[in-house]
Amino acid sequence: MIADTWNIGPGRRLVLVLLLSAGIPRPTSAQEVEPVSEEPPSSEGEARDPDRDFSLPPSKVTATRLADDPFDQPYAFYRFDRDTLDTGIGRTPLDRINYGPGVFIQRTAPNQASPFIRGLTGEQSLLLLDGVRFSHAFMRPGPNQYSALIPDASIQSIDVILGASSVVNGSDGLTGALDFRLAPAGRGVSKAYSPWAATRVDSANGATLQGGVDGNTNHWAYSIEFDTQDFHDRIGGKDFEEHVFGGNPNTFDAIPNTAYEQFAAGVRLAYFGVEDHVFEINSGWTRQSDAPRPDGYFENTGNSSRVSRRFDPQDFGYLHLRDRWNLQQDWIDELRTTVWWHHHFEDQRREQIQSSGTPTERYRRRDQEDALNAYGVDLQATTRFDLAGDHELTWGATGVFENTDNDFQEFRSPAGSTDPNLSSPFEPENWNNRTTVSDDSDYQTLGVFVQDSWDLSDTVNLLTGLRYSHYDWSFGDVDGDASDLTGSVRGLWQFCDNQNLFAGISRGFRAPNLTNLDGASDRGSSGTEAQGNPNLDPEISHTAELGWRWQSGRDHLAVTTFFTMIDDLIQRDFAGSGEFTNVEDAEISGFETSWNYGLDCLELPHEESRLAVIGSASLVTAHKDIPQPGGGTSTDNISRANRLFGLLGLQYEHDRSWWARAQCRWHDDYDDVADDPSDSDADDIRLTVAGSPDGSLPGYGVVDLQGGWRSEDGLIEITAFIENVFDRTYREPGSGVDGPGRNIGVAAGVRF
Repeated sequence: MIADTWNIGPGRRLVLVLLLSAGIPRPTSAQEVEPVSEEPPSSEGEARDPDRDFSLPPSKVTATRLADDPFDQPYAFYRFDRDTLDTGIGRTPLDRINYGPGVFIQRTAPNQASPFIRGLTGEQSLLLLDGVRFSHAFMRPGPNQYSALIPDASIQSIDVILGASSVVNGSDGLTGALDFRLAPAGRGVSKAYSPWAATRVDSANGATLQGGVDGNTNHWAYSIEFDTQDFHDRIGGKDFEEHVFGGNPNTFDAIPNTAYEQFAAGVRLAYFGVEDHVFEINSGWTRQSDAPRPDGYFENTGNSSRVSRRFDPQDFGYLHLRDRWNLQQDWIDELRTTVWWHHHFEDQRREQIQSSGTPTERYRRRDQEDALNAYGVDLQATTRFDLAGDHELTWGATGVFENTDNDFQEFRSPAGSTDPNLSSPFEPENWNNRTTVSDDSDYQTLGVFVQDSWDLSDTVNLLTGLRYSHYDWSFGDVDGDASDLTGSVRGLWQFCDNQNLFAGISRGFRAPNLTNLDGASDRGSSGTEAQGNPNLDPEISHTAELGWRWQSGRDHLAVTTFFTMIDDLIQRDFAGSGEFTNVEDAEISGFETSWNYGLDCLELPHEESRLAVIGSASLVTAHKDIPQPGGGTSTDNISRANRLFGLLGLQYEHDRSWWARAQCRWHDDYDDVADDPSDSDADDIRLTVAGSPDGSLPGYGVVDLQGGWRSEDGLIEITAFIENVFDRTYREPGSGVDGPGRNIGVAAGVRF
């Protein structure tokens, strides 16, 4: 992983200037990174040329465990690198990959971000942080907030790998995975000390500020950074007052309960003073404070029983230790050892008026404190050999131990009183476990895997993989386990220099996590609690894919079709006992496509000019079969899964410094709603407040304009933008509030 070398053409230089979200200024022209050497600097103390730039040797920190360029892998693989993240519209990295191929980002609250990957989200979609498992054992079912805690300033790229990923990554990832890849220590600069700063201010959201210092000296490379966000209540489109309650709509200047604050800091170190080794230390910490969920408030829902629902605070901390050892032995060429610790903490408070009508109504408050510590180790070895073609065998093992610390308190006022000051602790005689999961729960993961990348010829590659995974859990008096053998076969045919076809079949696996098995999880949109079910079976998926890609310079086209069957899909039964349950099966199918195509036929005013059509489109169709009490099954749509969305735009690059873009983000009508009472969209206020009583939502198209400039020495970057030019009022399906209205902003960055 290195910073962009900036040596692949003037147009590429221009793409890097785009700075929509306080992007990190790249190394200056005097700091540009030379091609990577396969060998790290000598450990014998020889002095390095101070003018020679430093970069780490190649690393296989990817969700596929392959080091090849995404174009050369037999996956629907899309890499949103730092440059692309800085060019997209939106205030956070996840906003900037939204509407991309196969991925749609849903925000129950503005401080949250839950990626839908081919129709599934939450615990059914795998999240990784720099190749390390970020998803955890009490990850909230359905849309959740966790990925929003990964700070922008620390990210080098986001890898989107569509299709089952269980063979190399274990449980979850039934339809795909997101890997948030950290920037390398030093970011490739040549100086011992290179500070930078960046900011973004806009009218609809608020402000962000980032800063830090990168450098390399002697045998060390380092990066230190901070990332702070201070967002006021969101300014919606011209008609957003129609979705706000509690008084004269004309008195509202912004969408209530959408402000929050976030602060993050990170430190990364790399030491290359030992022959054949590179040691890395990556650490960071994020805190969100005063972060409300709008679906817990009357002003956003029209439900007078909703008083408050907020997280204050939410924390995420991590420490990754990694050793990359270049053995070059007969039986093993490389060994990567990663040891990590992740800490998740959230303090959630919910206030409501219980029941309706006097004298039974009363004030009720629930406080939940949840913490989870995850300790893991991952061993990945690579062996290369020749046997009827070139083989690269990747094999290894993963172990994770997770333990929780959970607390719950409830307060109620006397019947007939809604005064919070009169509330007192409430402890019923028959206390059914009310914590998110039982306190001091354990969840253990063990897995061994092997993957063979076999070059049958110069143009044909066969990728096969096999993994055995075993999961143990304990909570209260319950002990359980699940295991599975997953595999995949994928092939890639590069039938000409810039085109290839790929196809694959794979088996995915997801063991039920602690929130599926135990405790009480509140469905915020309905207020109905879902109880854990310790008798759940694992989910099993089978996926077939077929894709085609073309790439020439900066031009590219790609399209993939897929079909996924899921057995024993885990869903929540809100119409019955409230338990999680296995439905009989589900089917998900569709396609995604992406393009960036230069209109070379046009005569442009500058020899380095380029005008390109850019965009993507995705279709997901999903339904489930539900067993009926009298026998047989009924078919229903999977909630929020059936979608047709995308992005279409024109991008003009004048020379190395100037660029402009016009684009339209769009989503078709959401009308294939879930009707089954157990999970009906008609009960979801996130859909019905802005849509129809059945939970359907109208489609929309939102137009954005952007433009920017970057100095030729790379020291200064400036961007101006207008998001939602026509001030359209719209709601992304599943989100708790409307999207931003006309949003005017500017961003700037400088490196010293």
